[in-house]
Amino acid sequence: MKKFKSSNIHYQKGVSKFGILMVFIMMISFVTAGLKVAPLYVDHNLITGICEELIENGEAANMTITDIRQRVSNSLRINNVTGFELSSIKLRRENNQPIITIAYERRIELFANLDVVAKFDTELQ
Repeated sequence: MKKFKSSNIHYQKGVSKFGILMVFIMMISFVTAGLKVAPLYVDHNLITGICEELIENGEAANMTITDIRQRVSNSLRINNVTGFELSSIKLRRENNQPIITIAYERRIELFANLDVVAKFDTELQ
C-alpha cells in the first residue's frame, strides 16, 4: 500500500466553487438562448414546407398570391404561429413555373436590451 506524502496533496486540485458556478451560468445562458431562437427556425420551416408542398403538388401553378397567402394563413392559424406578415410572401412566374419568395426578419429579446435578429430569405421553385 502506498503512502501519500503531504507534499503531493497540494498538487491535487479540482474545480473551485466559482468555476462550477461559471460553467452553470454559461450552460443556462446557452439553453435559454436556444429555447428562444429555436422557435424562429421551426416557424420558418413550417412556412417553407407549406409553400414547397403547393409547388410540388402543382397547385401553385393555378393559384394567385392571395390564394397562397390564404393557405399559409390557415396553416399558421392551426399551428398557432403568430407574428408572421403574409405580405412577405411573393409570387412570380418564369416560363409558366411559379417561384415563391419568402423574405422577412424576426426580432426577439434575448436578455434585457440584447436582441436577436433572424433574417430569412428563401426562394422556392
